[in-house]
Amino acid sequence: MRTACRQAGYQSLDCPNFADAVAMAGEVGVTVCCIAASATNPGLCQLIKDLREALIDGAPILMMSSKSDVPQQVESLFLCGVTEVFAPTAPEILTHYLVNRDTERVGPHGQHIYGKQVLLVEDSTTVAFVVRKTLLEHGLMVDWERSAEDGLESLKHKKYDLLITDLVLEGEMSGVALVSHLRQSGYTEYALPILAMTGFDERARRRELFRLGVNDYVVKPVLEEELIVRTRNLIIANRLAMRVEAQHARIKMLESSDALTGVCNRRMLFNMSEKYLATARRTRGVFSFVLVEILGVDDVSAQYGIDAGDEVLSDCARAMRLVARSSDIVARVGDARFAVALPYCAAVDAPGVGERYRRMLSGQKPFGMPLGVSVVTVAFDAGQDSDFDHLFARALRALERDSVTAPA
Repeated sequence: MRTACRQAGYQSLDCPNFADAVAMAGEVGVTVCCIAASATNPGLCQLIKDLREALIDGAPILMMSSKSDVPQQVESLFLCGVTEVFAPTAPEILTHYLVNRDTERVGPHGQHIYGKQVLLVEDSTTVAFVVRKTLLEHGLMVDWERSAEDGLESLKHKKYDLLITDLVLEGEMSGVALVSHLRQSGYTEYALPILAMTGFDERARRRELFRLGVNDYVVKPVLEEELIVRTRNLIIANRLAMRVEAQHARIKMLESSDALTGVCNRRMLFNMSEKYLATARRTRGVFSFVLVEILGVDDVSAQYGIDAGDEVLSDCARAMRLVARSSDIVARVGDARFAVALPYCAAVDAPGVGERYRRMLSGQKPFGMPLGVSVVTVAFDAGQDSDFDHLFARALRALERDSVTAPA
């Protein structure tokens, strides 16, 4: 076994006993675990279970033992977590497996499914053994449950990349009921792809399966090649869908936030403030606004570089968010200008809020250089402000005309 591993390009670390093997698996970045032992060894199954828990990223557990002598024991080893068993008389097969294992776990265009988590719900030990063995051989991690109820319990404690379920199960809940329950509970086709196994291949039944929310199905007896292709396709499609969803979320965030500081951008400020202003006009409520200009950022950039100036702006934005109420909207509206929308803040209270921002920002000395701060506050006036554009324009004129610069 040692020779076979080295011929495949792996560096072998020998362990004289079971305890050392488990300890090493947990401490060293083991990518493949190979065991040379008799299948009848009474402590072997527990060792495999311990190794499976200790190994990271679903590393395969390969065993060199005779398959023909004790087939029942070998089958139990697969159920314990062994990925494959090789005959000691043909070590070249093990070498070939190790050389090609990464290639076999790559899907179309190089997408890996190695180490992905699969939940198998199947009440037949024989079928579960075949399916689990096939999936393990292709680098997938498989948890097996015999009933729909146990499958639901597993889903409460672990996130899976794929659910494979038989449609006819023992217990009160069938596989069909399991699929229906999951889809109604918020497990969408993208959140949890479902591959159904069925003994029937009728058109009406296929339509019903897809109506319930099954992503795909295989007909028993399951062909290994078909099972792997469909499993791979569902996992890869799920990963791509999640990436697209994450990209959409990022695009949505960028549409509403300032890329440098993370606070709201001008567009978001105007949209939200217009809604608050409409509410204030309709209910005869109050709305105020603070406009802030940070002075001295250009000096920092000139002396320490543009990145330093950007850091100053980010720090100022972070500090302003700490002062703001949960209902306030902090936004960047210019190079060194920030705004804070103050819903439900009366005109008499707005100057005090602006003064808090002025004191907090003028007290900062980035790179030992004090900042100057200009602050103006305006309150909504139904007679002057037909919309937020007018209110913002009033604040901008006040900043340019009457703002007071904090002393350096």
